[in-house]
Amino acid sequence: MTGPNKPAGLILAGGRGSRMGGGIPKPLVELAGRPLIAHVIDRLSAHAAPLLLAAPPGQRFECFGLALAPDRRPGLLGPLAGIEAGLLTLVERNGGPSAEDGARQLVVAPGDTPFLPGDLVPTLQSAAGDRPVIASFAGRPQPAASLWPLTVLADLGRWLDSGRPLAIRAFLEATGYREVAIEPAPGAPGGDPFFNVNTPDDLARAAAFLSKETDQ
Repeated sequence: MTGPNKPAGLILAGGRGSRMGGGIPKPLVELAGRPLIAHVIDRLSAHAAPLLLAAPPGQRFECFGLALAPDRRPGLLGPLAGIEAGLLTLVERNGGPSAEDGARQLVVAPGDTPFLPGDLVPTLQSAAGDRPVIASFAGRPQPAASLWPLTVLADLGRWLDSGRPLAIRAFLEATGYREVAIEPAPGAPGGDPFFNVNTPDDLARAAAFLSKETDQ
């Protein structure tokens, strides 16, 4: 049962991943014998429920047994539209925008970041308010690793309706956000908990790191 302060989770999995190649969605590429997105699910599942996948149907994401939250807008508009779809799906699952039951926040994470810190969700929640909260690491903002209150849905819809820039950071800088610093993670390559797997070289580096960790 979802606790009163437990957010829902949304894993962004709708990108094409053209730099990875291989003909399958990037989050389904295997790392250490499991899809990248399976590692992300593990990192979020203890602190977020329900978990949603921002992915279209028919691309093999159904195998994880999680609800899909495909984009509501045509044209592959990117992660900001994916976040809108996740918020809309959460509102529907709650029974409407004014329903008292259900999660009131949505924690968002990319589907290609298998080394996320296990305490990412409570760390983001520590700064929660009426605006989104984003993670930062080593002075670099990570807007795709963030916590979104349902109250921003109307602003986000108007932003997308108006054809304004599609970058998450552009919306956040225009409407306001908070930021929390994330500490280095010994269990991630280079200590970077937001190490993302974009290319075959990134995948090889992640696999080598995990292999080394296993051997120690």
